Amino acid sequence: MIKKTLTVLSIFIIIMCAHCFISCVQAPADELKGPVHWYTFSEAVALQKKSPRLIMVDVYTSWCGPCKMMSAQTFGNEIIAKYLNEHFYPVKFNAETRDSVAFNGVVFKNKNPEGTQRPVHDFAISILDGKLSYPSIVFVDEDIKRVQTIVGFYRAPQFEPVVKFLGSGVYKKGTKYEDFEKTFVGEVK
Repeated sequence: MIKKTLTVLSIFIIIMCAHCFISCVQAPADELKGPVHWYTFSEAVALQKKSPRLIMVDVYTSWCGPCKMMSAQTFGNEIIAKYLNEHFYPVKFNAETRDSVAFNGVVFKNKNPEGTQRPVHDFAISILDGKLSYPSIVFVDEDIKRVQTIVGFYRAPQFEPVVKFLGSGVYKKGTKYEDFEKTFVGEVK
């Protein structure tokens, strides 16, 4: 009896802690607020044709706690935001949106029926090669080819060398990220 009560109590505590964690990291209602200038995917592709830069696609969901933490802590960091705004066309893409996305002559949709729990959009499936993990950040070059995908929550100091490696174009010269990282001195503390 005591063992059963302790088990039920433990489950209750775990649920309450998880609920508190999710509640504490919720982003503002408007997920596009903050220092990063977010574009739609169509806008980013059009801008890239005029002035080539990498497109950075933040694939997230509204229920994802680490996604909210990354939006607030990493993309909310002034140094990261400034660098993204100057060297990338940042796109925030909700993997469960109902909006259509036109890309490379294909119109991607969320074909899941209304009311489907966690209805994944076809564009998210395509850009992540079916490996759905949130947050996922996909970097796309001027030929609309994937350069790099990173998965999971990155704090600003962890994210800075990644974006500066890609944004500076060092990767195009054959430099390996590991070599770049050895000599990298970040601004974010």
